[in-house]
Amino acid sequence: MLKAIWIKAGMILGLFALFQISGCAIGTTRVIVAHEPLDRIEKKAQGTLLVRPFTDKRANKDYIGNKRNGFGMVLGHIGLMEGTTLESLITESFAQALREAGYHVIIQNASQPPAETETWDAVIDGEIREFWLDLYMAVWHYMDVDIKALDPSLQRVLWEKIFRGEKKNILWVGATAEYEKVINASLTHTLNEAAQAFASDEFANAIRKR
Repeated sequence: MLKAIWIKAGMILGLFALFQISGCAIGTTRVIVAHEPLDRIEKKAQGTLLVRPFTDKRANKDYIGNKRNGFGMVLGHIGLMEGTTLESLITESFAQALREAGYHVIIQNASQPPAETETWDAVIDGEIREFWLDLYMAVWHYMDVDIKALDPSLQRVLWEKIFRGEKKNILWVGATAEYEKVINASLTHTLNEAAQAFASDEFANAIRKR
């Protein structure tokens, strides 16, 4: 009788361990992609910039990350909330970095060309080359966005810089909050770096040379 009880208890513990190893990794987990308020820049730049919707150049556009079990096998994915796109999130995020640098920013409507009466100093284009979260004993996120400033006629590239971010945290239980925390930190770090670059004399002088 005692032996049967121990066997049953062992089976229950085994099933619990299996759930811990693989259960949280199955399916798609939807996360909120956000960032902290950006560091304040005291010396503000001046000018008006048109930001065109960024393009997603990643090979896998369906997800923004993998989920793995305790053996490192991919059993699920990380995705955005329904109704949101990575292009719109990153476009708005970098527009905020430009605003923090001091610029007046106009985000172009993808389905509607800007009015002919509007004028700006430069056009900002962005390509999302990497934006990915992965985990195995730790959770890490990395991103890679190429930003170009073009003259208003779109004939010349006036300035270009690739912004890369990467953050890593210990993985505790594979909860959604752990994924969101490391994405938030990676994105915030990258945007603060971008805001500093946009506020620089190098950027300001580049967009004035036309």
